[in-house]
Amino acid sequence: RTLVGVLTATFACIPHETNAFLKPHLGTVRNLVSTGEPSSTRLHLFDFLNEGKKALVKKLAGDYDSVAIRERLDGLIKENSVLMLSFTTCPFCVKAKQVLDAKNAKYVAVELDMDPEGKAIRAEMGELLGRTSVPAVWIDGKFVGGCNDGPMGGLVKLDEAGDLDGMLKAAGSI
Repeated sequence: RTLVGVLTATFACIPHETNAFLKPHLGTVRNLVSTGEPSSTRLHLFDFLNEGKKALVKKLAGDYDSVAIRERLDGLIKENSVLMLSFTTCPFCVKAKQVLDAKNAKYVAVELDMDPEGKAIRAEMGELLGRTSVPAVWIDGKFVGGCNDGPMGGLVKLDEAGDLDGMLKAAGSI
């Protein structure tokens, strides 16, 4: 697939009233592809793609009770010392589980591809975090990222830095 094809498929789901948001960024996409513009342009491209991904995830979720789903998500985060939103076949999710399993950590994994409300939960996660990527891991109510990305670097980087054990102990997970 070409970049234009991917962008067209990704943004076909965005309502027409948001086209004003998209138009200024299309030149940015062309510049990055053709000229390799500096990192600020790449940031705009990533923002552009992320917004499209969130819109796509929301559209795929269909009609749902956003208040009820958000309450469920907030409850899961609050009630579990370690929570992972995951897909059963995602290699990054599998790796994140391996990191926690190697430490005998107690955690709850909500498999979004198996949960009847999984698509809606992912859409609300996008609203909460500004990203829809999985795995999404919270330790003691704080979002730490995924496998190797996110605001705290993710589980692998936290483990490599020697910080993960202390966080898991403080949360009562190990």
